[in-house]
Amino acid sequence: MTADTTQTHFPNRDRLSVVAATLTVALLSGYFIHLPGEEEILLQLSWLVLPIHITVANVLAVLIVALTTAGTDWVLSDHPSLGDRSTAPHWLLPVLTAWVLETLLRHLPFGVMWWVTLFGGLAIWLAVLVAEYIVVDGEDARYPLASAGLNGLGFLLFFLLVVTVRASGLRLFFTAPMLGLAAGIVALRTLNLQLHGLWRPVETVFVMAIVTQLAAALHYLPIPPVAFGLILTAVTYASTVFLGRLLEDQSPAQALWEPLAALVLLLLLLPWAW
Repeated sequence: MTADTTQTHFPNRDRLSVVAATLTVALLSGYFIHLPGEEEILLQLSWLVLPIHITVANVLAVLIVALTTAGTDWVLSDHPSLGDRSTAPHWLLPVLTAWVLETLLRHLPFGVMWWVTLFGGLAIWLAVLVAEYIVVDGEDARYPLASAGLNGLGFLLFFLLVVTVRASGLRLFFTAPMLGLAAGIVALRTLNLQLHGLWRPVETVFVMAIVTQLAAALHYLPIPPVAFGLILTAVTYASTVFLGRLLEDQSPAQALWEPLAALVLLLLLLPWAW
């Protein structure tokens, strides 16, 4: 009886293997398959003409996000505690993980580090998916550990995405909204886990606005990618934690301690990242 109960708290291995294999094939296809030609769409505004290139890599990136969403839903759908609830809250971090991994692989030169990133990223993605499976049940004894792990991985993934985007030299028009969206995903899921399933879209938009504006303000300054990533990650973490503490009915003075500690740590690390 105990063995059966324990087994129901882990995802089905066959489903997990199929989803992982599908994601691996999609990531490899994005790097090794090269088809000729690309389409260009001109986005014309009253003050801007912006060319948008549609390439095979871009299409595969969208496909990877779709596969990750469908795969996460399929793996989590057999959890005995799910009931009639939607699996949508659990899509956010697996999708972010796949997005960051695809971005890293697209910008890394092919070699040993590329393969290390691929397999290391897949291991992190699997860990995120298993943790999401565990937190479906709020009464699971491993919920606090899985929740803390998801929060930590979320901010780590955001940092890696910021560093990669900064190093790639994308235009401000793409960089600021992209990083703002990623910060919003991390903040939304962090607050959702911290508040045991409650959604706080207003606070999430607030974090997105702060990060988007800060990314735009720092875009043209000569800041190295790692330092740029530390700044945006620290601000995302500090603003998310501060809002979460306020939502837990802490006073503003009490809620400020942890965000201030994160910002102080940033100041200590910045000289090493410059």
